[in-house]
Amino acid sequence: MKGRAICMIAGAIIALAGTQRTTLAIQKCPDANNCAEVKVDVGTTGTLKIGDTFDAHLMFKQGPDSGQQAGGIGKLAALALTLGIPGMGSGTPLMLATCTLNADGFPEADVIPDPSISSNFNVVVENANCNNGRTHCLCPDAGQTRDNFINLVIYGPHLPLPTPGAGGIDIPTLPAGPQGLVTFKLKVNTGAGSIPLHLINQVTDSSRPQFTAFLSVGDKVAVDQTCVPVTGQPPCSAGDSVSQVEMADAAVTVASCIGDCDSSGSVAVNEVVIMTNIALGTDQASSCAAGDPAGDGVQINDIVTAVNNALHGCS
Repeated sequence: MKGRAICMIAGAIIALAGTQRTTLAIQKCPDANNCAEVKVDVGTTGTLKIGDTFDAHLMFKQGPDSGQQAGGIGKLAALALTLGIPGMGSGTPLMLATCTLNADGFPEADVIPDPSISSNFNVVVENANCNNGRTHCLCPDAGQTRDNFINLVIYGPHLPLPTPGAGGIDIPTLPAGPQGLVTFKLKVNTGAGSIPLHLINQVTDSSRPQFTAFLSVGDKVAVDQTCVPVTGQPPCSAGDSVSQVEMADAAVTVASCIGDCDSSGSVAVNEVVIMTNIALGTDQASSCAAGDPAGDGVQINDIVTAVNNALHGCS
């Protein structure tokens, strides 16, 4: 029974190659004091620019003790989730800061487990590399598509499994918290404005993008505790399912580079031409939102700034 806890959560991410899925929305946790918590925290980053790096922390807190001897929402032992960077949108405005992979293909410089779990839990980034012919991943090495999401699994005990004793292998519980479990080192790649870091979940999302997963938690005895159990129904599948996890997203603000019409991180000559045409009234303002930072129409000073950005780079 206890050994199944590993398979239950690891399988939730490893089998992510399905198509986009529509599902029933589940009800929000009615009382945060009676639920576990999974949140994203970026602290106070201020306004970032392309090339800047920052830390995003995955925060966790156990639910209250349910009175069950072995399991329940207060004895969570495994966590699987997709962190969208950015949210549910397209493109890759945020990416892992270095994409430095160790011999096991793990981005150890960019995904850092807290010391409280590093010795007794496995932290897996399922989509870190493009090995085995994958066409997309977080750290492409041969022209593959860069993912704008992180598929993460945390479960214990640390592999390789200890030799079972007379009482079998004990599955450790995650820290009581509230505390950080993992720190992500991220870099601003492109884009401007508010960029969300979103935990994909069935409370706020009626569907999930392909290759991602809804957040789920499991306890010591391999029971999915994401929702209040409904007799005769798979976890979180009934229309009246209620979440047992309180979730919260975060966001960072990225400064606009004047003239960077396509949010590529640089200004090209054709983009300066577009701005000039907008100023002359021969092109639509929507052709280059980054050409009008003050919202008062493209002005001469905006075009001069764009030319400087084209010559010297965005700053």
